[in-house]
Amino acid sequence: MERITTRARQLVAAVGLVACLPAVAAGAVRLEASEDVFVDVGYLLQPHLVLGNDPTAAPEFTSDFYLRRSRLMLGGQVSPFVSFFVATDMPNWGKGGDWSNPDLLVQDAVVSFGAHEAFRVSVGMLLIPFVHQAKQDPGTLHTLDFHDAVLRSPTGVARRDNGIEFRGLLAGGRLDYRVAITNGVAGTPHDIPRLSGRVAVNFADAEPGLFLGGTHLGDKKVVSIGAAFDAQPEAFGGADAYYAFGGDFFLDVPMGGNRLSSQVNYVYYGGSANPDAGMGVLFDLGYAIGKLEPLVAVDWFMPRGAAGGDDHLFGGHVGLNWWLIGHRASIKLDLGIVKEPGEGISNAARVATIQTQLLL
Repeated sequence: MERITTRARQLVAAVGLVACLPAVAAGAVRLEASEDVFVDVGYLLQPHLVLGNDPTAAPEFTSDFYLRRSRLMLGGQVSPFVSFFVATDMPNWGKGGDWSNPDLLVQDAVVSFGAHEAFRVSVGMLLIPFVHQAKQDPGTLHTLDFHDAVLRSPTGVARRDNGIEFRGLLAGGRLDYRVAITNGVAGTPHDIPRLSGRVAVNFADAEPGLFLGGTHLGDKKVVSIGAAFDAQPEAFGGADAYYAFGGDFFLDVPMGGNRLSSQVNYVYYGGSANPDAGMGVLFDLGYAIGKLEPLVAVDWFMPRGAAGGDDHLFGGHVGLNWWLIGHRASIKLDLGIVKEPGEGISNAARVATIQTQLLL
């Protein structure tokens, strides 16, 4: 009887752990050594065709074809209690016509431990927890790409960092917490690490994976509100700390055969020596009718000390997503106008981008 009970517990733990693996497993090729030991092999390809007109640059009109992402992904588990995810990438390969010396990166390298959804530990190269948009899986993005005009990090440190993350779902999935301790900016006077985290309330389905979803394409009903922080003392030397906080509202709900998807993220970046200090808002809204989804998106960022509207960053976008085979094969069209700080709206760049995505 004890052996049966132990086996049942292991099976329950295995099911819970598989449910928390990255989304790559959904369309990946699985290699199994046993029921409890397997590897999912996936690949993400995102070619971009970009046509731009920038009155402040020479030449004013440009065209560019490059690979925004070419990412090999491995995910799986070595026991019912230990899972892993590794991804390499060659971001922006060929951008500006430069196809020489591709920059091959290890984007993610994470080992996760846990037997219950309430508490899991992940170590390695992490996508740090912050507002919802910053923690999303790039293969499931709702918009063409991340709202990078608004999402910032300490100087010399990306949104990925080496360290440890504690995460879990409480109250039947209603409460989602993620807290990470990572390296942050190296060489600070007392080598104090970076601390970041997000706590969210889920009003419908939870998002238990290592990453959050950009859109679940009707497979989940997600309505959540979150609060986040990111900080490191002495990040800019001496008493000059880096700190940031934010909040987010995320909505992704099926409506019959259609779907409504939207998010609003607010961010504030502080620190007396922080060159990216300021506040910003990102927003997107789309309504999918079958496989077609028209959408709009806005980026706005006000640097610290901005004197007026011309000192703000503004990006406005309209787009159309064609979900041919969901995330596995899609085409996205984005028409944007982007005004950099210090420029008037008459000098804003006009950009048209077409992205094709293949996700296995």
